[in-house]
Amino acid sequence: MSITDQYIDTRNRIFQTIGINPISKQIEIDGPIKNVHFLEIGSGEPLILIHGGLSHSGEWINIMEPLSKKYHLYVIDRPGHGLSDMLDYRGVDYQNSAAKFIKSFMDALGLRQANLLGCSMGGYFAVSFALQYPDRVEKLSLMGAPAGMNRWIPPMLRILGIPGLNRFILGKLAKPSLKSAKSIHRQLLVANINNISEDMLNLTWMNQSLPGALISHTTMLENVLDLKGWRKKLLLTDQISNLKMPVHFIWGEKDAFENPDSGREKAKKIKVHSFEIIANAGHLPWVDQPEECVESLFKFLNT
Repeated sequence: MSITDQYIDTRNRIFQTIGINPISKQIEIDGPIKNVHFLEIGSGEPLILIHGGLSHSGEWINIMEPLSKKYHLYVIDRPGHGLSDMLDYRGVDYQNSAAKFIKSFMDALGLRQANLLGCSMGGYFAVSFALQYPDRVEKLSLMGAPAGMNRWIPPMLRILGIPGLNRFILGKLAKPSLKSAKSIHRQLLVANINNISEDMLNLTWMNQSLPGALISHTTMLENVLDLKGWRKKLLLTDQISNLKMPVHFIWGEKDAFENPDSGREKAKKIKVHSFEIIANAGHLPWVDQPEECVESLFKFLNT
């Protein structure tokens, strides 16, 4: 069985365990890639979910069922991730490419406006789009520290931004595996590793082993990182004051990328915003505390 088939089989098994049946779809868009994969489920106002760095649409699986009861979910694989087309990020204008991706996706679906939910790098995509196309975002929700809000990046990730060395590490020295997925989640992503199932961890490393993923992931990291962390030219800190729509932050108290006090202070630059800290939660707060995160999101979206 190919790694792609293993990925799909594992993902479908998780769907069955949770009791959901999202439709797996492909749609052709007008750049920066041609074919985008997404999961679709639910009915109501559109809510687009945008996953974090080196991840995939399945990242959101454990909150898709409650969200789909009130919203029409479009859970996308970003360029170079999951089952979307791979992308070599060398020479790519990252922020404009991020905004174009969301716009092209919405255009292809005929969505004039939508709510956006982004995590980490998905937050960067969501904010970049919202800054360029404010009239197309009804409300913007950010779970976990959004990428680009803070120059500091964990050292282990900065190393993966070094061309050549990153491909040696991820392609030879520390190839994706269940062990590596568990280690990364424990160190950087969740407050309690027991909150994520082995199947979900398997889905993580399988995603990172899909055809073309190594080049997509390493060139993306080269594009956004240098040895000091997030590249200064890509920081959003001085741009977020231009966000026109209501913005809601859901931030784990144990987020390894930026502490919530720092995030709350930066959020004050946004005219209409709200900020909630989730206790006993990490960078992916909905993995640790799904009910609290869904409740916080509904409270924001429904008002």
